[in-house]
Formats: sequence, structure tokens, C-alpha cells
Amino acid sequence: MKSFLSYDKLPYHAIALGKFDGMHKAHLRLLELLGECGAAISIASVNPPFVVPPNLREHYSHRDKYGRVPFYRIRFDCIKDFSAKEFLELLFSILPNLRRIVVGYDFCFGKNRSSSVADIRGLLDDMGKGEVDIVILQSQKHNDMPIHTSIIKELIKYGDMESVSGMLGRFYEIRGIVIKGQGIGSTKLYPTINIRNSLYVIPKFGVYATFSIVKGVVYKSVSFVGVRVSTDSKFCIETHIIDDEVNVESKESICIRFVEMIRNNQKFDSLEKLKSQIQNDIQRARDILTLLH
Repeated sequence: MKSFLSYDKLPYHAIALGKFDGMHKAHLRLLELLGECGAAISIASVNPPFVVPPNLREHYSHRDKYGRVPFYRIRFDCIKDFSAKEFLELLFSILPNLRRIVVGYDFCFGKNRSSSVADIRGLLDDMGKGEVDIVILQSQKHNDMPIHTSIIKELIKYGDMESVSGMLGRFYEIRGIVIKGQGIGSTKLYPTINIRNSLYVIPKFGVYATFSIVKGVVYKSVSFVGVRVSTDSKFCIETHIIDDEVNVESKESICIRFVEMIRNNQKFDSLEKLKSQIQNDIQRARDILTLLH
């Protein structure tokens, strides 16, 4: 994602403003309101470079593919002391052809979030920009729940992947680098691919029907997230590819898409009992995923 402040001038007629930290259905609806010749500005958090607390955020390089419009970034610490008017003046200095501003109903701006969407019209009039159209997207809902990043995070932590998918408009996914597992899966249980996570919200501990994307190919899979209480008591994210053999190398990147939670994490007295349960999990995941094809 390109830095908005690195440009002297940009040609867009419409701009959507927000964090765009989860790219859910409300964000996509916001972008639909741009019309022609529009772009989006993501107001990024103050995190130091390369330090990202676990959250739902889409990495900058992935947001464009969901929004289908150009995305630009403004670091919050660059504008945190701007008044509301100074922020709008900044937009017009780089977007001289700006004719439409699209925001969500809860958008706030200016130092200490001092101004809201209700203030934009008056500020624009004072600036001699009365011709600029202001489009405000009202609260969007899924099954009577507001579509909001904070709510989606909680639903992920609760394991409600059906609601999460409904709000995102896609399956929730975790991307990660392949790492070495404990080594007993392929010999005593079922072979798994283990990944390291550093960016994403961790779903509720348990077993999930998933799709795993390896080298661009989508496979049916069953995935475990949590502490391996029946073996080494270590946290892991691991996935077993159903009905296929897939070879992956250490440090290779894969993606796991969470479809439905099958069961909570459990402790088993023996590897035989654990293997029997995993066999049931695989069949349950196979049944769930087959219905989606």
C-alpha cells in the first residue's frame, strides 16, 4: 500500500476514509459508494514498523484485492495533532479534484477525535468546498449484529465462524510460515502441517473444518488451534490435508481458511483415543466441506 503523503497530487474525484483493518462487508459497501475515479485511504495505527499486535488487520499488500480500488495509507502519528480542518485541507492539497468524501457513520477525525461526520459539511462550507458531496454509510448488520471489526474479533475468539464468514463476506483466514512440528503426527497419528502465526486473531481453541491453500492449490483440511494437552502441552496451529498428500518445505507460506468449528480442545488418555477422535474429526470436516463444492 502506497503512502498518501508521498504524493504531491493525485487525480481521484472520490475518497473513502477509514481504518479498513478487517476488510469486512461494511468496508466493501463503503467502497461501492465511491463511484468512478475513487480511492481509499487507510488511516494506519501508530505501531512501530514490523511490530503488529495480534488483531484482525489485513496486511497492506492484501487489502487492494478485496476492495478493487487503489488504497493509500496515512500513518496516524503523522496527523494526530491536525485539527479537523487541517486534515481536510491536507486531503484537498493532494486531491485537488476531490468531489466526494465517503465515510462510515462513526468516523471521527481531528486531534483527540474531536470532530465527527456531523461536522464535515460545515467545515467544507467554511473552506469554500460546498460543492463536495458527503456520503455517510449507516450501520451495516448481519443477523441483527452490527458489522464491526471489534465484534468480528470476538466472534473469532468464540469460534463462531459462520457469523464471521457472514460479516467478512469470505472465510476467515490465517497465513503463516511452515515450521517443524512435534514429529509424532506422521508416525503415530495423522500428518500435519504446522505454521507460525504473528498477525492474526487466534480462533477459539479447538478443531475446525478448513480449506488449506498450499502453493496456490486449495485442499480440504481439518485444522487444530490450541495447546496440545494430550501430548507436549505446547501451542500450535496445524492442519491435516484430507484425501491428498502434500509436500511442503520449512519456511514455505500457506493459508488456512476457517469454515466451521467441529469441537473444543480435549485431553485424551492415550494416542490411540486421540487418533480415533481425529479420524472422526476428519470425516466430519470432509462432510462439511463437501457440501460447499
